[in-house]
Amino acid sequence: MPSTLKSPSHAPRLGIACQGGGAHTAFTAGVLAYLFLSFEHFRRRGEDEKWFSLVGLSGTSGGAITAAMAWSEVPDGSWAEGARRVLHYWNRNKASLDPRGKLPLWWGDYFTNAATQWASIWQNWLPAVSLPPSPFTSSLVQDRMRDDMRAVVGLPADAERFKGRPGLDLFVGAVDVVNPGGEPETAFRTFPEDAAAGLRLDELLASACIPELFVAQPLSVDKGDGSGEREGRIFWDGLYSQNPPINDFFIDRERDCKPDLLWVIQINPNTYEGSPHGPLTPDDQDDRRNELSGNQSLAQELRAIDVVNRIAFELAELPALTPRLAAYKPVTVCFIRLGERAEGPLARYRLNYASKLNRDPDFIDALMAEGIAAAHRAATGHELVRPHRCMTEACALDFPNPDWPLPAQLEALLDDPALAAQWRRLCAA
Repeated sequence: MPSTLKSPSHAPRLGIACQGGGAHTAFTAGVLAYLFLSFEHFRRRGEDEKWFSLVGLSGTSGGAITAAMAWSEVPDGSWAEGARRVLHYWNRNKASLDPRGKLPLWWGDYFTNAATQWASIWQNWLPAVSLPPSPFTSSLVQDRMRDDMRAVVGLPADAERFKGRPGLDLFVGAVDVVNPGGEPETAFRTFPEDAAAGLRLDELLASACIPELFVAQPLSVDKGDGSGEREGRIFWDGLYSQNPPINDFFIDRERDCKPDLLWVIQINPNTYEGSPHGPLTPDDQDDRRNELSGNQSLAQELRAIDVVNRIAFELAELPALTPRLAAYKPVTVCFIRLGERAEGPLARYRLNYASKLNRDPDFIDALMAEGIAAAHRAATGHELVRPHRCMTEACALDFPNPDWPLPAQLEALLDDPALAAQWRRLCAA
């Protein structure tokens, strides 16, 4: 480590960024559940914020919803409750045969999901047909998503927003479809628009508004011209803007408010592992296009971080800096990634684009199990305290690594017997 870069005397300020990817973000649920239960484990050992000081979460689409469930305010500040809420949300989101907690309308959800997955198998042999999203179906599914979020966070039936943990930021990415601002960057929006008032459920739905499935999500937002007036805009999935938001952790923020450490939970693979001639079938082409689109903004933002890290390294050589230059600081970027060819229960599934719409209970559980295992592997392998090889390592910092608990040790922190039993099954998988 260069002598000009010194580790902070405090625990590293930590940001966690959650990439979107439809049902694949059940992997993120497993990751966040393990991390939050570990934070609670450290807290009960009297090591709260000794190793990490979590200052913010960000996410897009399914990653945004998962991050928001973990971020949501809890009465006693328990990290374990954040993990419980993440698991509860994905359990409710499953297309299961269990009718409990569901309106009769959704009792056939399992068969609808299975039929959709079966139909996707024939995509390579049938003519492609693109139909506009149904306003009725769009409204129906979004109403269910609102109900699920309200139930998990413990909101009344008419609640439209909720608040997060004090001192913890959340950035939810979405794209302004019309973009009256007229510049590329004005289309990229992050929510909550008013952090003090909380996050609107519709802001989360905007981030998860896949245009093939949903009608563009309307939102009333500030015009942004300083007048304080509001106007209606429409939004699509954050895949088309920031996936996930990262710049918001750093831009226009004081040095002491910026993370020292950033963990990226990445859903989309960087490498294509199919035919050596590239994707040839329509299914493979759709799959790879989706993966590349999902990673494009992430690659650009990571490149910007690496450039800033190099600038911070050079500035550290200077004897005195102006306040604006002193605001530059290095950040250590680490990854927890969903592998294209995972082992264990996920190995029997193909992680293609169609499977991002698959809410089969066994598939969701396999993704969560893989998330728990991947988070534990990364943590115990020192991958969460050392700069990833994609960054200029000499311009970032290493941090001390705690004694991370085994996933099975965390079961006792899940007070709900059903969740504890599920956790035991996921860890065994």
